Amino acid sequence: MTTASVRLPGSLREAVSWEMRTELRRPFTVPLVVVFNALLMAGAWFLLPVRWQDWLFSLHGPAAFAMVLAFWMYADVPATNVLASDRERVLAALDDPVVLRRLLHAKNIVLWCFVAPFCTVVAVVIAVLDDDWPPVVVTLTAVGVVPFGVLGVAGWIGILWPYHPRELRFRWEHRRHFGHVVVRWLVLVLVPYGVVPALGALVLTPSLLLWRMLSGGHVIGPPTDHFVGGALLAACVSMAVFLGGYAVSLRLVRRRRDDLRAYLGDPDRG
Repeated sequence: MTTASVRLPGSLREAVSWEMRTELRRPFTVPLVVVFNALLMAGAWFLLPVRWQDWLFSLHGPAAFAMVLAFWMYADVPATNVLASDRERVLAALDDPVVLRRLLHAKNIVLWCFVAPFCTVVAVVIAVLDDDWPPVVVTLTAVGVVPFGVLGVAGWIGILWPYHPRELRFRWEHRRHFGHVVVRWLVLVLVPYGVVPALGALVLTPSLLLWRMLSGGHVIGPPTDHFVGGALLAACVSMAVFLGGYAVSLRLVRRRRDDLRAYLGDPDRG
Protein backbone atom coordinates (compact mmCIF):
# COMPACT_ATOMS: atom_id res chain seq x y z
CA MET A 1 0.00 0.00 0.00
CA THR A 2 1.39 3.42 -1.00
CA THR A 3 1.01 6.42 1.24
CA ALA A 4 -0.99 8.12 -1.51
CA SER A 5 -3.70 5.47 -1.13
CA VAL A 6 -3.97 5.88 2.66
CA ARG A 7 -7.02 7.84 3.73
CA LEU A 8 -6.38 10.43 6.42
CA PRO A 9 -8.96 11.88 8.82
CA GLY A 10 -10.36 15.28 7.98
CA SER A 11 -11.12 16.22 11.59
CA LEU A 12 -10.18 15.27 15.12
CA ARG A 13 -13.58 13.70 15.63
CA GLU A 14 -13.07 11.48 12.61
CA ALA A 15 -9.56 10.57 13.77
CA VAL A 16 -10.82 9.59 17.22
CA SER A 17 -13.64 7.53 15.67
CA TRP A 18 -11.20 5.68 13.42
CA GLU A 19 -8.79 5.08 16.28
CA MET A 20 -11.52 3.79 18.58
CA ARG A 21 -12.84 1.41 15.92
CA THR A 22 -9.30 0.16 15.30
CA GLU A 23 -8.69 -0.56 18.99
CA LEU A 24 -12.01 -2.37 19.35
CA ARG A 25 -10.97 -4.86 16.67
CA ARG A 26 -8.30 -7.53 16.75
CA PRO A 27 -5.65 -7.51 18.09
CA PHE A 28 -7.29 -5.17 20.71
CA THR A 29 -3.89 -3.68 21.55
CA VAL A 30 -4.91 -0.81 23.83
CA PRO A 31 -7.71 -2.63 25.71
CA LEU A 32 -5.47 -5.63 26.38
CA VAL A 33 -2.57 -3.44 27.47
CA VAL A 34 -4.61 -1.41 29.98
CA VAL A 35 -6.34 -4.51 31.37
CA PHE A 36 -3.02 -6.33 31.74
CA ASN A 37 -1.44 -3.37 33.53
CA ALA A 38 -4.48 -2.96 35.78
CA LEU A 39 -4.29 -6.62 36.83
CA LEU A 40 -0.52 -6.37 37.29
CA MET A 41 -0.85 -3.30 39.51
CA ALA A 42 -3.74 -4.75 41.56
CA GLY A 43 -1.84 -7.98 42.09
CA ALA A 44 1.25 -6.12 43.24
CA TRP A 45 -0.82 -3.82 45.49
CA PHE A 46 -2.71 -6.59 47.29
CA LEU A 47 -0.43 -9.62 47.08
CA LEU A 48 3.19 -8.50 47.36
CA PRO A 49 4.93 -8.21 50.74
CA VAL A 50 4.93 -4.71 52.23
CA ARG A 51 8.65 -4.17 51.65
CA TRP A 52 8.19 -4.83 47.92
CA GLN A 53 5.14 -2.57 47.80
CA ASP A 54 7.21 0.24 49.32
CA TRP A 55 9.70 -0.22 46.49
CA LEU A 56 7.05 -0.25 43.75
CA PHE A 57 4.64 2.39 45.02
CA SER A 58 5.53 5.82 46.36
CA LEU A 59 1.88 6.42 47.36
CA HIS A 60 -0.11 4.18 49.71
CA GLY A 61 -3.56 3.97 51.21
CA PRO A 62 -7.09 3.64 49.78
CA ALA A 63 -7.17 7.21 48.41
CA ALA A 64 -4.03 6.56 46.36
CA PHE A 65 -5.17 3.27 44.81
CA ALA A 66 -7.08 4.71 41.83
CA MET A 67 -4.32 7.23 41.16
CA VAL A 68 -1.59 4.60 41.05
CA LEU A 69 -3.85 2.28 39.05
CA ALA A 70 -4.38 4.97 36.40
CA PHE A 71 -0.69 5.65 35.90
CA TRP A 72 0.08 1.96 35.62
CA MET A 73 -2.64 1.63 32.99
CA TYR A 74 -1.24 4.57 31.04
CA ALA A 75 2.34 3.38 31.44
CA ASP A 76 2.85 1.21 28.40
CA VAL A 77 3.74 1.35 24.74
CA PRO A 78 0.48 3.00 23.52
CA ALA A 79 1.65 6.13 25.38
CA THR A 80 5.13 6.12 23.84
CA ASN A 81 5.37 4.18 20.56
CA VAL A 82 2.97 6.55 18.82
CA LEU A 83 4.42 6.48 15.29
CA ALA A 84 5.42 2.93 14.46
CA SER A 85 2.17 1.52 15.85
CA ASP A 86 0.30 3.24 12.98
CA ARG A 87 3.08 3.51 10.45
CA GLU A 88 1.03 3.69 7.22
CA ARG A 89 -1.06 6.66 8.27
CA VAL A 90 1.92 8.31 9.95
CA LEU A 91 3.98 7.94 6.77
CA ALA A 92 1.17 9.51 4.77
CA ALA A 93 0.97 12.41 7.24
CA LEU A 94 4.69 13.06 7.80
CA ASP A 95 4.63 16.14 5.58
CA ASP A 96 1.36 17.47 7.03
CA PRO A 97 1.84 18.59 10.66
CA VAL A 98 -1.87 19.39 11.09
CA VAL A 99 -2.96 15.85 10.20
CA LEU A 100 -0.08 14.30 12.12
CA ARG A 101 -1.02 16.25 15.23
CA ARG A 102 -4.62 15.09 14.72
CA LEU A 103 -3.51 11.45 14.59
CA LEU A 104 -1.42 11.79 17.74
CA HIS A 105 -4.19 13.56 19.62
CA ALA A 106 -6.65 10.84 18.63
CA LYS A 107 -4.36 8.13 19.97
CA ASN A 108 -4.06 9.89 23.32
CA ILE A 109 -7.79 10.60 23.58
CA VAL A 110 -8.66 6.96 22.91
CA LEU A 111 -6.13 5.76 25.48
CA TRP A 112 -7.60 8.25 27.96
CA CYS A 113 -11.11 6.90 27.25
CA PHE A 114 -10.02 3.39 28.18
CA VAL A 115 -8.40 4.48 31.46
CA ALA A 116 -9.92 7.61 32.98
CA PRO A 117 -13.62 6.62 33.25
CA PHE A 118 -12.80 3.27 34.85
CA CYS A 119 -10.36 4.77 37.36
CA THR A 120 -12.85 7.56 38.14
CA VAL A 121 -15.45 4.96 39.10
CA VAL A 122 -12.86 3.18 41.26
CA ALA A 123 -11.98 6.44 43.03
CA VAL A 124 -15.63 7.27 43.72
CA VAL A 125 -16.37 3.76 45.03
CA ILE A 126 -13.40 4.00 47.41
CA ALA A 127 -14.59 7.42 48.61
CA VAL A 128 -18.09 6.04 49.26
CA LEU A 129 -16.81 3.01 51.14
CA ASP A 130 -14.39 5.08 53.26
CA ASP A 131 -16.77 8.05 53.59
CA ASP A 132 -13.78 10.25 52.81
CA TRP A 133 -14.46 12.67 49.97
CA PRO A 134 -11.70 15.34 50.01
CA PRO A 135 -8.98 12.98 48.73
CA VAL A 136 -11.11 12.05 45.71
CA VAL A 137 -10.51 15.53 44.28
CA VAL A 138 -6.77 14.84 44.25
CA THR A 139 -7.34 11.44 42.70
CA LEU A 140 -9.74 12.63 40.01
CA THR A 141 -7.31 15.40 39.09
CA ALA A 142 -4.50 12.87 38.70
CA VAL A 143 -6.70 10.41 36.80
CA GLY A 144 -8.54 12.72 34.45
CA VAL A 145 -6.51 15.89 33.97
CA VAL A 146 -2.82 15.18 34.49
CA PRO A 147 -2.57 12.43 31.82
CA PHE A 148 -3.02 14.90 28.97
CA GLY A 149 0.22 16.63 29.89
CA VAL A 150 1.93 13.29 30.44
CA LEU A 151 0.88 11.89 27.06
CA GLY A 152 1.92 15.07 25.29
CA VAL A 153 5.52 14.43 26.35
CA ALA A 154 5.66 10.62 26.52
CA GLY A 155 5.31 10.43 22.74
CA TRP A 156 8.80 11.94 22.36
CA ILE A 157 10.19 8.47 23.07
CA GLY A 158 8.41 6.97 20.07
CA ILE A 159 9.57 9.80 17.84
CA LEU A 160 13.20 9.52 18.87
CA TRP A 161 13.28 5.72 19.15
CA PRO A 162 10.34 4.11 17.33
CA TYR A 163 10.05 0.37 16.98
CA HIS A 164 7.79 -1.82 14.91
CA PRO A 165 5.26 -4.02 16.72
CA ARG A 166 6.50 -7.43 15.60
CA GLU A 167 5.75 -10.87 16.97
CA LEU A 168 8.27 -12.57 19.25
CA ARG A 169 9.03 -15.13 16.54
CA PHE A 170 10.35 -12.34 14.31
CA ARG A 171 12.65 -11.11 17.06
CA TRP A 172 13.90 -14.62 17.73
CA GLU A 173 14.57 -15.21 14.03
CA HIS A 174 16.55 -11.95 13.89
CA ARG A 175 18.39 -12.51 17.16
CA ARG A 176 21.72 -12.14 15.37
CA HIS A 177 20.96 -8.41 15.51
CA PHE A 178 20.52 -8.82 19.23
CA GLY A 179 21.34 -5.28 20.27
CA HIS A 180 18.83 -3.59 17.97
CA VAL A 181 16.07 -6.16 17.56
CA VAL A 182 15.98 -7.52 21.13
CA VAL A 183 17.77 -5.27 23.64
CA ARG A 184 16.56 -1.99 22.16
CA TRP A 185 13.01 -3.34 21.95
CA LEU A 186 13.02 -4.60 25.54
CA VAL A 187 14.30 -1.27 26.85
CA LEU A 188 11.62 0.65 24.94
CA VAL A 189 8.91 -1.73 26.19
CA LEU A 190 9.95 -1.22 29.82
CA VAL A 191 10.77 2.50 29.70
CA PRO A 192 7.10 3.66 29.92
CA TYR A 193 6.72 2.06 33.37
CA GLY A 194 9.24 4.55 34.72
CA VAL A 195 8.74 7.55 32.44
CA VAL A 196 4.94 7.88 32.56
CA PRO A 197 4.58 7.89 36.39
CA ALA A 198 7.54 10.27 36.67
CA LEU A 199 5.95 12.68 34.20
CA GLY A 200 2.66 12.42 36.07
CA ALA A 201 4.38 13.29 39.34
CA LEU A 202 6.05 16.31 37.74
CA VAL A 203 2.79 17.64 36.30
CA LEU A 204 0.96 17.13 39.60
CA THR A 205 3.75 18.52 41.81
CA PRO A 206 2.63 22.21 41.77
CA SER A 207 -0.86 21.22 42.94
CA LEU A 208 0.50 18.89 45.62
CA LEU A 209 2.75 21.67 46.89
CA LEU A 210 -0.20 24.05 46.98
CA TRP A 211 -2.38 21.58 48.87
CA ARG A 212 0.44 20.83 51.30
CA MET A 213 1.15 24.50 51.93
CA LEU A 214 -2.51 25.37 52.52
CA SER A 215 -3.07 22.37 54.79
CA GLY A 216 -0.09 23.06 57.04
CA GLY A 217 2.01 20.16 55.80
CA HIS A 218 -0.62 17.61 54.87
CA VAL A 219 -1.91 17.01 51.36
CA ILE A 220 -5.33 16.03 52.66
CA GLY A 221 -7.06 18.55 54.86
CA PRO A 222 -7.62 22.01 53.36
CA PRO A 223 -11.10 23.34 52.64
CA THR A 224 -12.85 22.36 49.44
CA ASP A 225 -12.03 25.63 47.65
CA HIS A 226 -8.33 24.91 48.12
CA PHE A 227 -8.81 21.52 46.51
CA VAL A 228 -10.58 23.15 43.60
CA GLY A 229 -7.79 25.67 43.25
CA GLY A 230 -5.23 22.88 43.19
CA ALA A 231 -7.25 20.99 40.59
CA LEU A 232 -7.45 24.09 38.39
CA LEU A 233 -3.71 24.61 38.77
CA ALA A 234 -3.11 20.99 37.71
CA ALA A 235 -5.38 21.50 34.70
CA CYS A 236 -3.46 24.59 33.64
CA VAL A 237 -0.07 22.92 34.08
CA SER A 238 -1.26 19.78 32.28
CA MET A 239 -2.63 21.69 29.29
CA ALA A 240 0.50 23.83 29.06
CA VAL A 241 2.68 20.70 29.05
CA PHE A 242 0.28 19.04 26.58
CA LEU A 243 0.48 21.91 24.08
CA GLY A 244 4.19 22.42 24.57
CA GLY A 245 4.84 18.71 24.34
CA TYR A 246 3.11 18.41 20.99
CA ALA A 247 4.87 21.50 19.64
CA VAL A 248 8.17 19.80 20.47
CA SER A 249 6.90 16.49 19.01
CA LEU A 250 6.15 18.08 15.64
CA ARG A 251 9.53 19.82 15.67
CA LEU A 252 11.24 16.50 16.34
CA VAL A 253 9.31 14.86 13.51
CA ARG A 254 10.30 17.65 11.14
CA ARG A 255 13.98 17.31 12.04
CA ARG A 256 13.91 13.52 11.79
CA ARG A 257 11.55 13.25 8.82
CA ASP A 258 13.98 11.42 6.51
CA ASP A 259 15.12 8.97 9.20
CA LEU A 260 11.53 8.33 10.27
CA ARG A 261 10.38 7.78 6.69
CA ALA A 262 13.16 5.25 6.13
CA TYR A 263 12.53 3.45 9.42
CA LEU A 264 8.74 3.39 9.31
CA GLY A 265 8.81 2.25 5.70
CA ASP A 266 10.72 -0.92 6.59
CA PRO A 267 8.99 -3.05 9.27
CA ASP A 268 11.79 -5.62 9.02
CA ARG A 269 14.05 -3.21 10.90
CA GLY A 270 12.28 -4.36 14.08
